Amino acid sequence: MNQHHAHSHQHQQHRAHDAHHHPHKKHKKPIKVFYPHKKFWLFMATLALTIGMGVGETYLPDNTIQPFTAIKMSQEMQTSSFGFMEASKRGVMRASYRVSFLSASAWNPLSKDDEPAKEGVRRVCFWEEDIEEPTYSAQITEVKITEDIQPGDEFRVEVYVENSGDVIWYGTSSGCLDKTMVNMGTDKGLDRSSLFFSEGAETGWIGDNRVKMIEDAVGPGEMATFAFTAIAPESEGIYKEYFNLVAENVTWFYDFEIGLEIPVGEITEDDTDKAQFVRDISMNTRDIEGERSIEIDLSTQQMLLKFGDLVAYSYTISSGAYDTPTPTGTWNILNKQELRIGGASPHYRMPYWQGFTVWGHGLHALPYLANDNGVFWEEALTHIGIPVSHGCIRMLPDDAVLIYEFSEVGMELYIHN
Repeated sequence: MNQHHAHSHQHQQHRAHDAHHHPHKKHKKPIKVFYPHKKFWLFMATLALTIGMGVGETYLPDNTIQPFTAIKMSQEMQTSSFGFMEASKRGVMRASYRVSFLSASAWNPLSKDDEPAKEGVRRVCFWEEDIEEPTYSAQITEVKITEDIQPGDEFRVEVYVENSGDVIWYGTSSGCLDKTMVNMGTDKGLDRSSLFFSEGAETGWIGDNRVKMIEDAVGPGEMATFAFTAIAPESEGIYKEYFNLVAENVTWFYDFEIGLEIPVGEITEDDTDKAQFVRDISMNTRDIEGERSIEIDLSTQQMLLKFGDLVAYSYTISSGAYDTPTPTGTWNILNKQELRIGGASPHYRMPYWQGFTVWGHGLHALPYLANDNGVFWEEALTHIGIPVSHGCIRMLPDDAVLIYEFSEVGMELYIHN
């Protein structure tokens, strides 16, 4: 049912945010492929599988996964015709970085502040750069956090970030008054006061929305350290806290974010399940209430994952073109398949399929063809944010995986202009 698919994305590495390994996560919730809660949904799902004849992405019985046979399609299987490098490019597997625990005896980078300041102007202040249009970019490589945080405990977080731009970052402790300082600032929303702000010269905070860089200067290709201490809140749960880097008085870093998950007290399976979907707001998982639902705004090409009225995550999609529009109204997820293959030529392959009409409309990752060496997929990638499909809702691979885990058969889907 889709024709070209669209792709979006400012959150892609943000999502490197969101995609890290969670040390507090006990086990992953299994993906539900088909689980009707009522006889009505069983009937509707069966009807949709039988009648589903989308304009361009139709049901092909011989190649589809049967609803009661949950066959796990790996990233390599879904994109094998593109080769190994192309498979990783499709982003079915989310980017990740190392997250580890800090022991009580672990070295504290904030102790650097206890050293007596050197007299005079520091040598780094005389480093010269001749860059007309500097590029500020970064890659997060590791996060360290105190283990077993209980309510009221003091804990520490360390974030290690590589300078992937072409300009030197200067720390506020360098004393280089004519240089651009790079700090870690609160995000979601921008420059808000952080719940974890702690006053004091040795806390790493230089304001209720800023954490300073430990080093005096970090050149391109080098590693920067941002560390802070805080007092854990009295309420248990997983706290999602978002930061970005900011070159003060110049720019916030583009297409970058630092998503921290801070577990406090006894963490439940419900906490870990909800935490993975909270990507647009800093909050505690215990404050998330309401039924899950999906909303799609065709006028903005945005899909929203919701708990009650709370929007946990929003991202860009590609909907139906003018002459093959996506149907509006209130629908329900009728069936789910990890890989659906269109019955009509050229047999589009649609990973993480979720059908919502009996005519064959569905949500799915960017479609691809088996034997074109990824050409069609690359084209679909450029269409995210543009209505070009045959009526289906196309998503970036990582987003398609996330919504597949978020939803279940019978979930409400509201589509509007």
